[in-house]
Amino acid sequence: MKGKEVEPSLWLERLRETEFWKTSKRVTILLYAIFGVAFYLLLIGNVLPMQYELKEGGISPNTITAPATIIDEVATQKAKERAKQGVAPVFTKDDKITNDQIDQIERFFSEARSTLSEKSLNETEKKNRIKELMGGKEEKLGEGFFDKLVRTPVDDLTEIRVVTREVVAEIMGDGVKETELEEKRRVVDQKFSTLSTNSRYLVQRLAKFYIIPNEFSDAPKTKALQEAAMNNVDPVKIEQGQNIVTKGQKITDDQYDKLKKFKLLRSTNLWGSYIGLALLLIVVLIFFYLYIQRFHPSIAHDNFKIIMFFLVLTICMTGMKLIAIGQNLDEWSTLGYLSPAALGGMLVTLLLNVELGFLCIVYLSIVTSMFFSGEGHQLFDFRFGLVALMGGVVSAFALSGVKRRSSVLYAGIYGSIASVVTIMALFFIFPAEGWSTIWRSLSLGLAGGIFCSILTIGFLPGFESLFGILSPLRLLELSNPNHPLLKKLLYDAPGTYHHSVIVGNLAEAGAEAIGANGLLARVGAYYHDLGKTKRPQFFIENQIGKENPHDKISPNLSKTIIISHTRDGVEMLKKYRIPEPIQDIAAQHHGTTLIKYFYFRALEATDGMNVLEEDYRYPGPKPQFKEAAIVGIADCVEAAVRSVAKPTPSRIEGVIKKIIQQRLEDGQFDECDLTIKELDLIAQAMCATLQGIFHNRIEYPESPTLTGKGAKQH
Repeated sequence: MKGKEVEPSLWLERLRETEFWKTSKRVTILLYAIFGVAFYLLLIGNVLPMQYELKEGGISPNTITAPATIIDEVATQKAKERAKQGVAPVFTKDDKITNDQIDQIERFFSEARSTLSEKSLNETEKKNRIKELMGGKEEKLGEGFFDKLVRTPVDDLTEIRVVTREVVAEIMGDGVKETELEEKRRVVDQKFSTLSTNSRYLVQRLAKFYIIPNEFSDAPKTKALQEAAMNNVDPVKIEQGQNIVTKGQKITDDQYDKLKKFKLLRSTNLWGSYIGLALLLIVVLIFFYLYIQRFHPSIAHDNFKIIMFFLVLTICMTGMKLIAIGQNLDEWSTLGYLSPAALGGMLVTLLLNVELGFLCIVYLSIVTSMFFSGEGHQLFDFRFGLVALMGGVVSAFALSGVKRRSSVLYAGIYGSIASVVTIMALFFIFPAEGWSTIWRSLSLGLAGGIFCSILTIGFLPGFESLFGILSPLRLLELSNPNHPLLKKLLYDAPGTYHHSVIVGNLAEAGAEAIGANGLLARVGAYYHDLGKTKRPQFFIENQIGKENPHDKISPNLSKTIIISHTRDGVEMLKKYRIPEPIQDIAAQHHGTTLIKYFYFRALEATDGMNVLEEDYRYPGPKPQFKEAAIVGIADCVEAAVRSVAKPTPSRIEGVIKKIIQQRLEDGQFDECDLTIKELDLIAQAMCATLQGIFHNRIEYPESPTLTGKGAKQH
C-alpha cells in the first residue's frame, strides 16, 4: 500500500471513541427506527397500487391490469347461481296414490255393474245413482258419458274395467307430474284401437278422470343437490396481469367495481396498505434486533456496526429502486435480474461476517421481489427474488474464506453462474415468450453478479475507512511487506521484523486451531512491536554484534524504555490510520505482565528497597479478545524458544506450556474468554509450527572434489 491512509472524518472518529454513541441502547433503538423509516419510504411506492382518475361509464385512457390474483365474488356468485339453476328438481313418486286410483276404479265398476243390473231402475235413476259415485266430480266426465254408460251392456263392463285399470296403472306407474298431467291424459287417446267406439269412449273418459299427479317435487333433496352443485363451483378468479379494462374501452359497472376492489381508483382509501407495510417492517426489524442480539452480541453492542449493516441495506435498496424505473420499458421487463442484492451480501460478509451476509441476502431477496414486481404492480414477483437469493448466497459463501482481492471478482462470477442456472430453471418451469426474452434475462443474470463484485471492490475501502472496519481484504493489504510501516520496521529494526514474522506464523496457527481470526492474528503480530523502531538498539533482537545499552543505564530507565514500545507503537499505528483491532493488539499483547529481568535487577541493585512490582508491569490493558492474547503468547514463546540451546520437540512443548501456565496464573486471560481447552489447542498448534522451524538439519560433509568457491555449506 502506497502513501498515507485516507483519514476518516474527525467528527465520526470522535463519535466512534465515545462510549455513549457506541453502546447506548437508546441510540440502538433510534437507529433501528431511522433506518426503518428509510426502508418504509423506499418500499411504499411499490406496495401502493397505481391509481387512476376514472369515472363509471367513462373512457379508460389506459389498459389497466390486475395487480394481484383475487376471487371475483360477483362472477363467482353468478356461476354458482347457474350451477343451482342447472340442477333438475328431484321428484318422488307416490305409489299409494296409484293404488288408491286403481281401487277407486274397481269400486266404480262394481257399483256400476250392480246399478246397471237392477231391472227396477230406469235409465235416469241409474244415471243419477252412478253420478253419486263420482263424489261431485261428475261434471268432468260430461253428461254424454253417463248416457252412454247406462246403455252399455253389463257384459261389456268387464272389458272396459280391465282396459281402464291397465291404462291408468301403466301411465301412473311411470309417474305423473303436475306439469305433465295434460300430456299424460292425451296419451290415452292414442290407445284402444281394438275396442268398439262406445267402449273406447268410456275407457278414454274414465282413464283421463282417474289419472292424477302422483310424482311431486322433493324440496329437501333438491336443495341438497343445488347446494352441492354450488359448492363444486370453482371460484372465478381475476388473474394477476389480466386486463380489467383496455385503453379506449367504456368502463362498465362491473369493471368499475373491480377497479375499486383493487384500490386502483384515486378516491380509494389506501390506509390498509400503509399500515400493512409498517407492520411488515416492524416484524423484520424486530427479527433483525433479536437475531443480532442473540447470535452476534459484539455487533449488537456496537452501534457503528449497526449503522454500517443498515447502510449497506439502504444502498442496495436504493440501487434496486433506481434500476426498477427501467423495468417499465417493454424491452427491459426482466431488468430485475440485475438486482444488486449480492452486493449487500458480499459487503456484509467482508465487513462483518458470513452469517449476517446470509441474513442480508435473504432480506434483500424479499425486497427484490417487491421492487421488481412487474407492470401489473403486484406486491411480489418471486422469480427475481429467487434469482437474487441463489446468486447472493453463492457469492457470500465464496467470500467466507477470502485470501486475496481477486476472490471478490471470482465470488461475483460464481454468483452470476448460480443466477444463470436459476433463470434457466425458471424458464423450463415457466416458458418465456420468445428467445429474445430468454437471452436478455440470461445476460442480465450473468452481468448482475459481476456488476455486484465490482461495486463491492469500489464500496469496500469507503466503509473500511468510514467505520474503522478491518475486513479480510484490508488485512491482506496490511500484510503486504511493501506497506510503509513494515518497510520501516524492516529497515530500522530488522531483528524485530524477523521476530514479528515468526510470531505472525505462530499466532495464525494458534488462532485457526480454536476457530479465531487467523488472518487478524497474523497481521496484528506483524505490527505488534512497531514501537521498537523508535529505540531499536534497546531490544536484544536488534543488538547482534553490538553492546547492550541497558548495561549502562538503571533498571528503572530500562523498564521505562521497554514499556514505552507498546505506547509508541499505538501512536504510530494511529498516525497511519491502521484499524483499531491492530492498535489493540499492539497495546494489549503484553497485558499487565511483569518485566522480570529488570525487576530482579532493580531488586538486586537496591536490596529490595523501594522497588514495587507494579512499577515493573506493563500498563495493559489485558487482552480483550482472543487474537490479542494469542499474539501475546506467540510473542513470548518465540523469544523463549529462540533462547533454548537445543530446541527439541519436548523442550519446545515444555516452554510453550510453561509460558501459557504462567500467564494463566497471572490472570492475563481473564478478560478475553479463552478456555483451558482452547489454550491447549493453541499450545499444540504453536508447538507443531515451531518444530517445523527449528527441526534438526543433517550436516552434509564437504566433497573432497570441491574446493574454494565451488564448495557449498548448508
